[in-house]
Amino acid sequence: MIKRLNSPAAQAVGFVLGALIICLATLTPADILPSVPGTDKTHHVIGFGGWALLCAFGPMKRFLLLSMFIIFLGGAIELIQPYVNRYAEWLDFYADAFGVILAILARLIIGLFLKSKYKV
Repeated sequence: MIKRLNSPAAQAVGFVLGALIICLATLTPADILPSVPGTDKTHHVIGFGGWALLCAFGPMKRFLLLSMFIIFLGGAIELIQPYVNRYAEWLDFYADAFGVILAILARLIIGLFLKSKYKV
């Protein structure tokens, strides 16, 4: 079971699932979205960091490539938002990138912990 979670297939499923969730949350017109607690920038950090964490399982090199692609898509989404009754804010893009960087750091720390604990 653990080997299946730590596979390129699991990364692909996490990437696609995260992409669907993020696109739905960021490209839905603002007047339709429900009110949720927290700030807009916090939502971006959590959303994009969570998306990157969905891809954290599997090969590290592929995870880093997917993480860079997630950051790129964050910028693309900001460019698309004015066409769906939303606002493009570059600070949102920076919050997206920050969330992904936090996910990369978490993956590195967890990987180091598991290597030292299980002598992998």
